[in-house]
Amino acid sequence: MSTTYKIPMSKAVLTFFLLIVAAVAAAVAWSFRSGIMWTGICLIAVAAPLAIFYWYMLYITPKRASVTVAEEGILLAAPPFASAVIPWASVEKVFQVEMRTDEAFKISKTKKFMTFGGYKSGVVLVKDGKEAVIVANRSDVLCIQTADRFYLLGPSDMPGFMEEVEKLRP
Repeated sequence: MSTTYKIPMSKAVLTFFLLIVAAVAAAVAWSFRSGIMWTGICLIAVAAPLAIFYWYMLYITPKRASVTVAEEGILLAAPPFASAVIPWASVEKVFQVEMRTDEAFKISKTKKFMTFGGYKSGVVLVKDGKEAVIVANRSDVLCIQTADRFYLLGPSDMPGFMEEVEKLRP
């Protein structure tokens, strides 16, 4: 039996993004109605590709991010920045971390990483130079320590996630 926990982008960030897109669409409509056709064309040519790119980065990518807790271990899927299979045999320690205040887990260098509106996903180096994989939409995360790296995981249902990890971890 396995349980999957999602790690989506905050709805406030997505709402704000959609409001900006609506404002740009209104500016395009106003430009065409006011006879400033080239301004409207330029807005479409620049804003449309950027909107599609940001929609992908703010909605599609985080929507696919998930952590599955199973009897064999943990499966982390957060493409394109982080993916991992963590067998229970490789887990050395499991503990909670508050990323805003815990100095040991301050990000010192990023390898491939995205952060926006509280959502974090990717591979970083933390203060002691050890590699950490972060996938979270919150600052309080569960740290899964292995010999190779830390996994800082913070799904939306953090209490359920922690309970499932404690239940299935040998």
